[in-house]
Amino acid sequence: MTNDNLDSGDTVLTGLVQHIITSASASGLPANILLTASGLNADQLSNLTGRVPALCLERLVCVSAEISQDPLIGLHMSEKADAAGFGVLGYIRQACSTLLEVIEMTIRYERLVSDIGHTRLLYEPGVALWCWDGKTDNYLFKRHATEYLLGCWLTIQIRQIKGSPSPIRAVYLEHGPPSQSELMAEYQRVYGCPVYFNQKVSALVLSADNLKSPLAYPDPALQGVLEQHALQLIEKREQSASFLEKARAQLRKLLHQGTASRELLADTLGMSSRHLHRQFEREAYSYRQLLDELRLELACRYLGETNEKIDTVAIRLKFTESQSFIRWFRQHSGQTPGQYRRSAKPEL
Repeated sequence: MTNDNLDSGDTVLTGLVQHIITSASASGLPANILLTASGLNADQLSNLTGRVPALCLERLVCVSAEISQDPLIGLHMSEKADAAGFGVLGYIRQACSTLLEVIEMTIRYERLVSDIGHTRLLYEPGVALWCWDGKTDNYLFKRHATEYLLGCWLTIQIRQIKGSPSPIRAVYLEHGPPSQSELMAEYQRVYGCPVYFNQKVSALVLSADNLKSPLAYPDPALQGVLEQHALQLIEKREQSASFLEKARAQLRKLLHQGTASRELLADTLGMSSRHLHRQFEREAYSYRQLLDELRLELACRYLGETNEKIDTVAIRLKFTESQSFIRWFRQHSGQTPGQYRRSAKPEL
């Protein structure tokens, strides 16, 4: 299916990013290098209930795959998953009474975890498909993110179901199989069921009869309390997003026009530069941070969706020379423009 691409307005829960860095570190990858590659710093990850740009997670996953040389890094990270990495949604799902409730809660509150994809529940004769659609055109990131998330669902939720056999009949993946045929056994080991590639959707294929099977530790009272908290978080996020969404939209337009500046942004938003500065401070943001995020967004799109030369992309983004652009891009993405372009292509 066609997916929108990530943009600088998309965010992800800090706790999930921290969990992925911790999992990668446990596998021997240097945490400091991964942190730098993501474009984040330790202070930004100190608040596990905060949010960071989803583009940072995309860079983190792609660099982790490159450094580790593990073609199944997302799948392997899912084996270390726990509910805490998914914030309040993770705890709500732990308190649910049935698998159907878990899926419904995921659909209802997943935006509290990230903006990088959408969950659906589809029904076919005798089975239900617990689907996830990734919102990215970066093939490498989407592949690892999909295998990671489906693996997390299995690790955290499916194995909570009382009794046996497992309700999982198969795993469907939109992307193709790995180039090394011997890796197929690893999919079977982690997912514990047949895995089919090049499918119309990426999903856990469940026995429809098991959707209402009881989970191990239901707690309806706790679930109710956690849902109230989740609703408050959603309301707070929607209120605080208003200014930043407007600022992003206007600055993105100015960048396309080649006229971006702090003064012009303030003018298009109908406020003074001083008031603009105060608004950014209120959101713990800055004009420079937003400008860099949007320039990086455009750079990634030009590199991933066109065949324009690096020099041309640099000129588009108002860099005086290509080397300045390459240094800037590597500082903010952890990759050179050429490396990013290769990672965005459909090759494993």
